This record gives sequence, structure tokens and C-alpha cells, in this order.
Amino acid sequence: MRPTGTNGENGGAGMGYEDRGTGVGDEEGGAGAGHEVRQDDPASDVSARAELARAREEVSARRAAAEEDPASGLPALAGALHRLSDLLSAAGDRTGALPPAKEAARIYAELGMKRPGGFQAELALAMGSLGDRVADTGDRAAAVPFAKQSVRLQRELVEEEQPGASVPALAAYLLNYATRLGGAGEVVEAVPHAEEAVGLLRGLAEEDPEAFLPRLAAALHALGHHRAAVSDASGAIEAAREACGRFRALAARQPEVFRPELATALDGLAGHLDKAGDAGAGLRVAEEAVALCRESAARHPAARRPGLAAALRTLARSLAGTGDPQEALPPVREAVGLLREQGDAVLADLADSLQMLGTYVELNGDAEGAVEAFREAVALHRSLALEAPGAPDAALVSALDDLTRALARTGEHAAAIEEFDETVKEFAGAGPATARRLSVERSAFLLRCPAPWPATGVTELVNWLDEDAERTVGADTVTVRARQALRAYGDIAAVHTAWEDETFTPVPDWLALSPGTLDLVGAWMFAPDWPRSRDFWSEHAETLGGEEAATALDELAVLDPHGARRHALLREAVLVHGVTAAYDPLILQEQLAQWLECADWTESRAYLEEHPRLLAVRPPEDTPLAHVAMLDIGRAEGLDAAYRLVEDREALQAYVDRALEAGDGVALMHGGGIEGQVFGDRLSSLTHAQVALVLAGATEGFEPDDLAALLHKASEETRARLVRETTALSVRLPEQRGKTWHRIIRALGGEA
Repeated sequence: MRPTGTNGENGGAGMGYEDRGTGVGDEEGGAGAGHEVRQDDPASDVSARAELARAREEVSARRAAAEEDPASGLPALAGALHRLSDLLSAAGDRTGALPPAKEAARIYAELGMKRPGGFQAELALAMGSLGDRVADTGDRAAAVPFAKQSVRLQRELVEEEQPGASVPALAAYLLNYATRLGGAGEVVEAVPHAEEAVGLLRGLAEEDPEAFLPRLAAALHALGHHRAAVSDASGAIEAAREACGRFRALAARQPEVFRPELATALDGLAGHLDKAGDAGAGLRVAEEAVALCRESAARHPAARRPGLAAALRTLARSLAGTGDPQEALPPVREAVGLLREQGDAVLADLADSLQMLGTYVELNGDAEGAVEAFREAVALHRSLALEAPGAPDAALVSALDDLTRALARTGEHAAAIEEFDETVKEFAGAGPATARRLSVERSAFLLRCPAPWPATGVTELVNWLDEDAERTVGADTVTVRARQALRAYGDIAAVHTAWEDETFTPVPDWLALSPGTLDLVGAWMFAPDWPRSRDFWSEHAETLGGEEAATALDELAVLDPHGARRHALLREAVLVHGVTAAYDPLILQEQLAQWLECADWTESRAYLEEHPRLLAVRPPEDTPLAHVAMLDIGRAEGLDAAYRLVEDREALQAYVDRALEAGDGVALMHGGGIEGQVFGDRLSSLTHAQVALVLAGATEGFEPDDLAALLHKASEETRARLVRETTALSVRLPEQRGKTWHRIIRALGGEA
């Protein structure tokens, strides 16, 4: 029920379409069997340097040509800059790759302003690439708007069937956008974009399996990881199973090409099965993935070792999940060994593997071995974080937590505190945000130590929060972590006393908040849909209606401002108007959105029959006209009459004829919406929309000459019919904007 546009391969002349974001070895899927790492081959390095030199020479030549003749030279310069940026990124020069990507996007944007629509496909690609380059520098949040723009620009081209329109490119940009959202922590928002990309590729694969089945399989693999990120275990497994099935069929025909991709897809499926608690099934899949990865790594050692290491880590988790941590040690040790051989390109993976090794070594009773592995993991994460200030620091915090916990288990609390102190000091200048977070983690760690350290930790956290409250920026996730640590401390009376003694102020509401209420309000906030949210309220009305719940919402607002604000308003509405009155508009709005997402009109009708109250809903202004028509006609004439119009073109024409005869602008607008959205008759759709506006006396801002641009897409029969219809109306209703009637007729190629 959505337009799919053309299936052109090319994302824009001058740069070419790139299928970014769909590879199985992408960021969302981890370093799997399909993940290529540049080989440490001197000949390969020489070739790469030569290619970079040629790219720089091309940029210089194109820049000189653009200065002499901007009209022809600037597009070529932008294309050369784009290629240079890609090569610099591939060579690992993330900082150097950003300026040419920015310049390429700027040039295409300026060219597009001078020639509207002329360089939109190129700008879409350049915007997506610019987002990639920004993300490569560690600023993942800043990369999101660029990826969003690439989707918007290509979607416009596809929906309007403009030159440069490419459904494959749109699918690639959607997947890339999902990756960028996920990287910025917006995991919920990422899922629908990945699902839309899969839907587009599924349609393309039906038309051209050879070209698009690999992309569909890779997109399904990525979708599995996006669903897993929002704890949709069954959805993740479903997508991953289909990805494996697709790759298995492809590998049967082209084993050299697709067996590595199958291995990575199996690795992903094994991980999802483990997380869903099906360790036995995960183990069987993980063993197959490792076997395939070994086969691939034997042929291409340097390129495929990271994929084998990733599969071995998954196998280790599966073995541990079946209750045998001793069996988990050999594969994770092997993974560490493989990554050590790989060099600097995989230091992040090596650090993660060492952290896993420390966990399983500790489970097997080797406390000193665990400390050794965790210490090396911390050192690697620390060096990586210092190289990219501002990048996410969760990995470093996690590794440091593991190390200090392991040291504490051996009684070395002072050594653990020293690890925190050294790390905080190291980041004080290079990464103040990381230092701030780690200082809170240090104080929280003191609460878990023997006396006298807990008293010091309480005092430090109280003073930190008192000073933090004076910051103009406001509370953030680190603030919440500090508050949480104090609330969770066993001696809450001592915490209250320390607060009053240190700050000379009463204990704040957030400190007196009970963990049970906070958890309950959080569960209510994150209910999967409004009907279940309503039921949750009914089960816990006393707690959710209490004043402590309002405090909990204030606390949760730091983590999810929009969700907390929406639920605070909902809570007030329930308390004032009652559960039914407060929830009904939200439930109907959610059902309307689900109805609009129905795959076809048969499903649409079934959903409307199941939820008849939707017929009484006033849809928002951006609702597609055909759906507005279904609601209006279904309410007035019944669902049979409404859905007949989307199933039978002749019935729709009869409906339009009646609207023209009656001069009913509303009905004509409904008919026009269905003509365009359902039957793809854009000329009839726009003509009837303009005629409807004339009948309503609302002709400000629309342009009859726009019809001329659609004449080539319609048959002569359609054009002649529209001329006859409009001429007849102009004769019957000459007093209604007579000049506008004539302009519409002329735009359609008729004699006014």
C-alpha cells in the first residue's frame, strides 16, 4: 500500500549507486565472516597508496576545471571529492575523510539550489556518506541527521518518480539510517526503518532475485540485530532465521561468495537464540557458524580471522549458557589468539574478547587470571577511548567495572580504587565527560567496599549531586546513576543523614523514592502498547496515582524526556477524567496508525471491521487521502461501498462521475485520492483535487499548470476524459472561478 517507485540501480549520475548499510559484516551485525579487514600485505598497501594519490590528483584537476567552468566542473569535482573521502576512510584516516565528504555535500546542495531537483540523487548519497564519516569520528548522534536527509531526498525522488529515483538506494539509505539511529542509542526508532528496507528489498527480490536476494538476506540479518536491541527476541530470531535460509540457498549456488555470509548470519542467529534462553539451539547453530568460518579463514586468513573470532565468542557464550563454563574457555582463548595476530585493526574486538575471557576464567575459579585478562581489556579500551574523545565510553566503563569487581573479590580493594583514580585522572583533560562518569562509578564502587570506604562513598556522591544540581545543563544519565547508587545503598538512614549534614538542605524527593515505585512506574512507561498500558494502570492504580509516582516520572524524565512527559500528562488525565476517557484517544490513535500500516486493502478492511470505532476517528491532516476516503465513505455508506472503490476501477469512476454531477468537492477529493494512491493515476488524482478546490472556492496557492508535467504519464484517453469532465463543469458552473476552469482545461491540452 506504499508507493515503491522505480527499481533503477543507479542512485544518481556522476557518483553511482552504492549499496551501503546492507552488508552482513556491518556495524549492526558485528564482525562476522563477511567482515573484511585490510590485509597487512605490503603490495596491497602500495596499491592503496597509489589509488589515494590518483584520487588526490583527480580532485586537484577537477578543482582547477571547476574554477574555469563551474557549470560543468563542479559536479565532477563533487564526485571526485566523494571518491577521495571513501578511499581515505577505507585506509583508516577517519579525520582526513571528513573534509572532502563535507565539501562534496556542500557542492551538491548548492548545485541543487541552482537547478532544483537536478542533483537530488547525488546529494542523497553525499549526505549519507557524510553521516558515515561523522560517525567514524565518534560523534554518532551528529551523524543521524545526515542519514535522515539521505532517506528524505531519495524517498522524494521515488515517490515522485523523478530522474535518479532508485528503490535499491532508498532501501540502502533506510538501513544506514537505522544503523546510525542504533549507534546513537535510538534503538526503538531504528526498527521501523530497517523493517521498511526489508519490505522494499522483498519486493525487489521478487522481480529480480539474482540481483536482490543477497541484499534482502543481509537486510534481514541487520533487522534481527535491530529487533534484538529493543528486546524483541522472537522478532530477532524470525528475521535471523530467514536471513540464514536465504544465504543457505545462495551458498548452495555460489559457495565461494556466500558461505562466509551464511556463517555470519548463523553467528547472529546463535546470539539471538542464546539471549532468548534457548542455549541448546544456539549451540548447534554456533558450531555450524564456527565450522564455516574456519573453512573461510583457511583460504583467506588475514581477512577472515575477525569473523572466526566473532563466531568463537558466540560459541563460548552458547557453551557457557548450557551450564559448562569450562568448555567455554578454549573457544574464547582461541578468539583472543586470532585477534592478537590481526594487529591494530581489531583492538576493540580484542578488548571485548579479553573481557569475555576474564569472565569465564573467573567462573572457573582462576581469580588472578581473571584480573590479568580484565586489566588488559581495560588498557585497550582506555587507549581506544583516548584516541576518540567523545565517543561512547560504555565499553570502558564495563571493563573497568569487571576489573575492580575481580580485584575486590580477591580483597584488593585499594588496588581497585587506584585503577579508578588513574583512569579518571587520565581522562580529566582528554575526555571530561568520561572522567565525570567514571568518578561517579568510583564513588559507587566505594559503597560496595568494607568500612571505612562506604562512608566516604556516600559523602562523595552527596557532594557530587549537590554540586551537579547547580549546573545549568541539568540532570543527565550520570546524575541518575549517582542517585541510583545512593538509593540502593543498604543504610538509607545514613544516606539521609549525610545529605542533611553535607548540604544543609532537606532530603530531596528523589532520594526518598522507593525502588519498587520507580520500577513500577518504569514498567508502566514502557508498556508495549496503550491497551496494555491501560491494563497495567488498572492493576496498580493506587501506586501510579500516588504522589511518589510523580517523583518517579521526574526521575525517569532524565532518561526519556518525551515518554515521561507524555505519561505525566496521561497520569493527570486519568486522575481528573478517569481511565476510559484518558486512554481512549491514545488507543484509537495507535489503532489508526496500525490500520494505516496494513499490507493491503484486504487486511485493511479486516482491521477496520475488527475495530469499528475507528470510523468515528478524525484522522490527522497528514493521513493519506485514500484512507481518509475509506473512513468517510465507510461511515456514510458502509464498508462494502468504500472498499469497492479500491478494488474496482470502474466503480471508482462511477463514484467520481456522481461527485462531478453533484458538484460535491469532498467526494471528488476522496475519489482523486484513491485514483492516485491506489491506481497510480496521478493526472486524474491531481485534476480532481484541483477541481474539488475550485468547487470549494479554495483556489489560493494551487497551480493548474502543474497538470502539464503529468500529461506524458497518462493515456490520451485519460486526458480527453478529464478535459470533457472539466469542460462540462465549467459550462454548468461558470460563476465558480471561470478563469480557473479555463486554466485547468488548457493545462490538460484542451481548448478552453
